[in-house]
Amino acid sequence: MVEVQDVIDLFEQEGTWVDWQGKTRDHLLVGEELQEVKRIGVCWVASRYAVMEAIKQGIDLIITHENPFYQCSTQMNTAAFKAANDKCQLLIKHHISVYRCHDVWDRLDEYGVADQWVKRLGFTKAASNSQSFYRLMNTDGQSLEKIACRITHALSVDGENGVYVFGDPNRKVKRLVSGTGAITNLYEMLVYEPDAVIVSDDGVQTYDAAQYAVDHDLGMIVVNHAACEKAGLKAMVPWLRQRLGVKSVKYLDDGIRIRYYTNHLSSH
Repeated sequence: MVEVQDVIDLFEQEGTWVDWQGKTRDHLLVGEELQEVKRIGVCWVASRYAVMEAIKQGIDLIITHENPFYQCSTQMNTAAFKAANDKCQLLIKHHISVYRCHDVWDRLDEYGVADQWVKRLGFTKAASNSQSFYRLMNTDGQSLEKIACRITHALSVDGENGVYVFGDPNRKVKRLVSGTGAITNLYEMLVYEPDAVIVSDDGVQTYDAAQYAVDHDLGMIVVNHAACEKAGLKAMVPWLRQRLGVKSVKYLDDGIRIRYYTNHLSSH
């Protein structure tokens, strides 16, 4: 029999870089450690959309990468507070526990978010610190535009259909650095001496980062935060099946995606 605590122990044993006794985002948010787990659902964020799917499938434990209860603070918006409470009560009613696995999964080798993002894009990973949130890739001198189109195609698997780009689309890129999530920091990525970077939409402040990129002829491709991390969460499914012996581990669609609409003007 597998219990919630067994799943927690697995992540804690794997994530040797996480400060388990200090500050970490990875905690059991809803439920009890001794609850039996027969079915696990994995998602980028336990949105209400994902929770309803978990209920339909009889899921006992949801593993969410991002915080499903919005931004907790002492001055929380009333609407957010009510929505968080409603979601929590829904989970409790259906005996579903929720564990957030963030700090472990961002940097886990091969199966984690950073490595799976590189794999999905189909580039070769250059030597870099595996415990970093960033990955350096070799692109054989492809243009910034070609790389952006390649990323857009890769994102289509999860229903995304666009990115936005700063810089000369014809610029040749040999050193491409990717970051994932809100922790992405353009200035930290400069240590890799990139020709272009991939950042997430809530990981950069475009008025600042875009200005720097344009001033220094640095290509910058901006993608949806969820889009650059979902490949890593999907990879958690076989990883858990193998290590826990729980056959019923499924990826839950959370409904989080951006659709881009553009106005193509033709010259007359």
